[in-house]
Amino acid sequence: MKPETIAIHSGYEVDPTTKAVAVPIYQTVAYAFDSAEHAAALFNLEAEGFRYTRIQNPTTAVLERRVAALEGGLEAMCVSSGQAAVNYAVLNVTELGCNIVSVPQLYGTTHTLFAHVLPGQGVTVRFAESDRPEAVAKLIDEKTRAVFCESVGNPAGNICDLDEMARVAHDHGIPFIVDNTVASPILLQPIEHGADIVVNSLTKFLGGHGTTLGGVIVDSGNFNWKQNSSRFPTFTEPDHSYHGLVYTDHYGRAAYIARCRSVYLRTGGAVLSPLSAFLLLQGIETVALRVERHVENGRKVAEFLHADPRVEWVKYAGFQISRRTQAGYAAGESGGREVAGLPSGLDNSSPNVSRGTTQRGSIAGNDPAQHWH
Repeated sequence: MKPETIAIHSGYEVDPTTKAVAVPIYQTVAYAFDSAEHAAALFNLEAEGFRYTRIQNPTTAVLERRVAALEGGLEAMCVSSGQAAVNYAVLNVTELGCNIVSVPQLYGTTHTLFAHVLPGQGVTVRFAESDRPEAVAKLIDEKTRAVFCESVGNPAGNICDLDEMARVAHDHGIPFIVDNTVASPILLQPIEHGADIVVNSLTKFLGGHGTTLGGVIVDSGNFNWKQNSSRFPTFTEPDHSYHGLVYTDHYGRAAYIARCRSVYLRTGGAVLSPLSAFLLLQGIETVALRVERHVENGRKVAEFLHADPRVEWVKYAGFQISRRTQAGYAAGESGGREVAGLPSGLDNSSPNVSRGTTQRGSIAGNDPAQHWH
């Protein structure tokens, strides 16, 4: 199916009772059980089904399946924000005393998480000196548990070489995690280029309306946790919080999301509400068309700024897209975000920009949320 069709139909089958064509909003916390034995089987992960909305919900499950299909992944898990998605994606592969390696070009709050919050919890993040694969490779050691990058840096606009970055990670027996928020699965599917785990902020291009926070983690199902069990025993050895369950034995290729849901979503509680899931589904139905306009608008703004002698510099992925087009990245498109440097004292500048200092403006096409830093 084409992305336009997936965005409208994937992940939902007509409700068997009401025959509702639109996805229902299951605004419920709890679910009925057939018996005490049935309830026990659900909570012990011995049977499939819904048991508590902090763990899974029917409306949210449609959103999870739809985004997984858009990204070309096996399974997905929604959370309350994009930052929660990044946090849980990393926590699910790390433990006390280990590290991950990241490119330096990151969204500001992700940098804060990596540079300050995770180290306080015993997980070190090593920042490479550039986004080149060789810079990442030299920081990996026996304690490294993942390589992380953004497909298109926010707000830097750099485009990572995903294929080579994936090769570096896999050569060392660790997964490659990619934040695909800026490109979106409409322009780029990192899994096609070797990514194992993909995260998105649903708040941005996928949701589109600027009304609803949300995040999602998508698992490709391709990383072999058993083959790399010495680094990832939490997937291949008994989990005593679930009566000795072994995730790779019980869930096979879907072990990553199953553990993330059972451990981090269940205990951390960064849950996406069913109503939010419904609102985000409405946005996703038009994402393919909207991204086309984002790209068109972003390119026009970048070219306008680039041609204006009053603008000191412009960073826009479209100006470097030819480096990656041959690799099939982003279908030759670059998204709708650009960053510009405005000289101090610039007349007629946006009233949103305070004068007197060099300004760094990050413009997201026609995204309802305009960002100035």
